[in-house]
Amino acid sequence: MINIERVANIYSKEFYVVDVLDGVTKVRALFLDKDISCCPVMNEGNLIGIITYKDLLRTHPNRIIADVACEEPVIVSAEMSLWQAKELFEETKSDVILVEEKGYLSGILSRTLLEKNLGQHIDLLTGLYKSDYIYYHGVRLLKNQQEICIVFFDVNNFGVIDKTYGHTVGDIILTEVSKLLRANIPSNAFLCRFGGDEFAVLLSAHLDEGTALAYRLADIIGRHRYVRGIEISISAGVIGGRRHEERASDPWNTMEQLMNIASLRSTEAKKNKTTLSVASIEDDEIA
Repeated sequence: MINIERVANIYSKEFYVVDVLDGVTKVRALFLDKDISCCPVMNEGNLIGIITYKDLLRTHPNRIIADVACEEPVIVSAEMSLWQAKELFEETKSDVILVEEKGYLSGILSRTLLEKNLGQHIDLLTGLYKSDYIYYHGVRLLKNQQEICIVFFDVNNFGVIDKTYGHTVGDIILTEVSKLLRANIPSNAFLCRFGGDEFAVLLSAHLDEGTALAYRLADIIGRHRYVRGIEISISAGVIGGRRHEERASDPWNTMEQLMNIASLRSTEAKKNKTTLSVASIEDDEIA
């Protein structure tokens, strides 16, 4: 079962609220005493904005909060995924967003805290995101009725290379492969290190485009010169379709099935000593 981390797991539930009539000096003291950098602003019980310590520093201490230009609040559900929250921060250019549960304001999520937690979803060796990154964007595309294609790669004979040359050399090769993939996928594609010597690319595209990309990347990786002159090749599994009509099944379940098929096709290509094995969504009867 795919487990996509939610805002509910990381946001700060300890927060303080100030009123528009509170004095700037009083609120500055609150921020320093409680070691906070922002808080919601209320007017007669209604949320009207967020004020930051930077806002306070720019305002004369004799003023009241009503005189401070505070940010319009961005409010999200605690059930929002961290990836969606990341997109929201980028879209709104906010440094902090408010979180609500069951219709009530329940806490604050800062950009810094979000980025810290997303760092746990980055593979330390390659710098690529881990698999949940691909799953989130795949489900998002499916919900938007967009066609998707998955290209699943794994490095041939990597276990032998690891045993023959050592893990350090193996790590260098995986790093090189990840750089080649990152540099040669389309700008609107999503790439992750799926695990071990496995990588996955998600495209909002039809099967033919994914197949062509798989061949091109296999050629690029095969022609690259690696440490100690080691020859590297990859096997690929491609799954995709050519339709746009609505799918009735759960997109999370669909995404799991698609990734599993792409992985199996990659294994099939490796066993048959071919570059790739292709499957269409229709042929595999995924709803």
